[in-house]
Amino acid sequence: MTPAQAAAALLQAMPQPPSLAQLEEYGLIASASTAQAISREILSLNLYWIMAAIDAHIPMKYQDAIRGALLESIRTTWWASGQLGPGTWDSYQTELDKRRARYSRLVDHEGLSHMAVSADAASQIENQGIIPFEDRDKLLVLMIDYAPAAEYGRLLEEVG
Repeated sequence: MTPAQAAAALLQAMPQPPSLAQLEEYGLIASASTAQAISREILSLNLYWIMAAIDAHIPMKYQDAIRGALLESIRTTWWASGQLGPGTWDSYQTELDKRRARYSRLVDHEGLSHMAVSADAASQIENQGIIPFEDRDKLLVLMIDYAPAAEYGRLLEEVG
């Protein structure tokens, strides 16, 4: 499999940004802008796990090519469609780097699990005032469902 094919497989494995109806299925009543903000956090969490899986399962000489192809696919599909909210792709890249550093610290230095990192992502959404405190548990279930960390590792083991 080429790096482009691996990136395409990863993109396909990622859950699409949730629609308003899907958020309602989790008990989250959201506006379009709230759904975009939640989708953006979910994307950042997924990309953290994907990048960690790439680092763990793919030879170093292919890692940058897979990352680049995946990010370009996200930029041209989900970002260009407006599903991930306002701002530029470049500003999102900076935001993503900060999120990845935070999640990395939680996993590598504090030893937190996938669920704990998802809880941290849910807390970030709550702290931004995107959802009310009483909806945090619903959001946590959504974050866990929409960031299938183990699936990315399995997929890349098959690729590698």
